[in-house]
Amino acid sequence: MTISRRVTALAASFLPLLFAPAFADSDVLWKIVHEKCVVQTAPCLSVNEAEHYAVLKDLRGVAQVLLIPTDKITGMESPALLDPSTHNFLADAWAERADVNARLPRPVPRDGLSLAINALRARTQNQLHIHIDCLSADARAILRADADKIGADWAPLPDTIAGHKFSAIRVKGETLGDFNPVLALAKTLKDPAKEMGDHNLVVAGANFADGPGFIVLTDIATLGMGGEDVQDHSCAIMH
Repeated sequence: MTISRRVTALAASFLPLLFAPAFADSDVLWKIVHEKCVVQTAPCLSVNEAEHYAVLKDLRGVAQVLLIPTDKITGMESPALLDPSTHNFLADAWAERADVNARLPRPVPRDGLSLAINALRARTQNQLHIHIDCLSADARAILRADADKIGADWAPLPDTIAGHKFSAIRVKGETLGDFNPVLALAKTLKDPAKEMGDHNLVVAGANFADGPGFIVLTDIATLGMGGEDVQDHSCAIMH
């Protein structure tokens, strides 16, 4: 069997798991990364040993990929994310956007790309994973309209997106650099250790009047309503 056929067969072996009901196995992503990707890369697209993460093509969508830590970090509620020495996985996720672009006719515009982490009650997997994909057309239009109304301090976003009443903050720069959205959110909470897991977190690329940057969004999740709701896994904005 050729290498390409072995990779295809290996990836196919996980299809029943990933398409299974959410309650069937909440550790599927962890098993894929821990038992397969860190050993031989496949079925992941890549493994960054230095930064402790892997990138996996999600079965949903035309271009969506997931950044998944190779260490056991369950999600937003994990104490590891509050440790300043933990890698800035959202900065890493933005740096891996080429894996999304490679699956589309042309690169996603800066203000059309987003990173999303679903809160504890809005996710199905107990391993942190960052959804890297296109914004929905509605979300992109709203964020474009509101971009220059968003300041450097957290404040309610003027408009609702996909039923979410987000708080937002602007970050300037081509990359996230040393700005860690997770730690920025934690600083706003009275008890981060108990409250972080309740929050969705989204980072969207932006073009402000004074240059490139990001819009960071957060809200307290209701059941089944995750940060991923701002995304469109069909990438309709690219059609």
